[in-house]
Amino acid sequence: MDLQQTDSYFVVAHFHYVLIGGSLFGILAGASYWWPKITGRLLDERLGRLGFWIIFAGFNLTFFPQHYLGAIGMPRRIYTYNPGPGWGFWNFWSTVGAFAIAFGVFLFALNALLSLRYGAPAGADPWDGRTLEWRTSSPPPPHDFDEIPPVYGRDSFWREKYGDGRGRKPAPLPAAPDAHGIHLPSPSHWPVVVALGLIVAAAGALTSLVVVLIGAAVLVAGAFAFALEHHRNPAHVRQDGVLGVDHRKLAMWIFLGSECFLFGTLIATYLAYKGRSVVGPHPHEILNIPVTTLSTFDLLMSSLLMVLALTAVQRGDRFQSRLWLGGTALFGLIFLGFQAYEFTTFVHEGLTLQTNLFGSTFFVLTGFHGGHVTLGVLWLLTLLVLDLRGRLGVQDALKVEVAGLYWHFVDVVWIAIFTLVYLIP
Repeated sequence: MDLQQTDSYFVVAHFHYVLIGGSLFGILAGASYWWPKITGRLLDERLGRLGFWIIFAGFNLTFFPQHYLGAIGMPRRIYTYNPGPGWGFWNFWSTVGAFAIAFGVFLFALNALLSLRYGAPAGADPWDGRTLEWRTSSPPPPHDFDEIPPVYGRDSFWREKYGDGRGRKPAPLPAAPDAHGIHLPSPSHWPVVVALGLIVAAAGALTSLVVVLIGAAVLVAGAFAFALEHHRNPAHVRQDGVLGVDHRKLAMWIFLGSECFLFGTLIATYLAYKGRSVVGPHPHEILNIPVTTLSTFDLLMSSLLMVLALTAVQRGDRFQSRLWLGGTALFGLIFLGFQAYEFTTFVHEGLTLQTNLFGSTFFVLTGFHGGHVTLGVLWLLTLLVLDLRGRLGVQDALKVEVAGLYWHFVDVVWIAIFTLVYLIP
């Protein structure tokens, strides 16, 4: 049975039974259920039922005949066929069903649009829900809840309304002794720009390197603009959370933890394929250890300058903060110059990303690290420009410290790369 139906329309039919029956209906059901919570308006019940039955009928009319078409020999991935095999009748009705699905989805979209203007007010809990989203208004305020709601179990709101199996309701919790107020992040359009750059870069990965670079430029520019949007706002000078640590520093530590996984994977991949290249050039034939040792020393010394820059900013010494921030960025640029020299030399000697396993793993590993150094240099130059414009004071020392955490991490990663790739044969 499996061998007979392989690559036939039977495969198309059963796949779409799962895809539409399991996914599309679930998406439409979830959208119908949460639409009142999102918009504060109820969908029209009659139009919703009509749309459901049209989609349900069209779904079965589209794909059920395709099981039979596959059983009588119609292959998939064809767009035309001769009338001889007798496939036309069932394909006609399958086409009718497809139009019915489209019309049903159109009715759902029409219902949603009409509800925004004419829909009945939903209220906070129109479905007598069990979970906490129905405990707040519809639509909910930007902060969701004025006070964090108590959680008594999976169906916490249901227990609040009706109690447990014996009808016992939980006792109301006392009010918090020191209300901390409601803190919301400042509204910004820059995350949308960052997301747009990411989408463009991802699309470029499938089409063109130029598109990737354009997307990456938009992403980086949006991220820097987002980071500097509230640079001079006094309310953003301190951002300590419940852990007693500034949110920005905590976020950087979490980010660096994820970076450990990234570089750990890249280094492990390099080591897994080390010595398995069928063709050359091989590492011992091409690696220039003296030159790389010099670039490594340069990068490690930049960490010392980063420490001096942070200390100068904390003291309010404008001259030395500019000197050491500029020096750190300069040392980073020198390291990138060494890496560019190494890469071009390797390409001239016949080692590229596609040459062998060594070339692939080496260029990916060191290229990702070089990208991190480039980002760090841009970060340092941004801080330097802010300092030159008189916009980097003692109160901004934490921003320099966060940049320093990133820069020191990049240096530590290079120590691991230099040791495992260049020094260990």
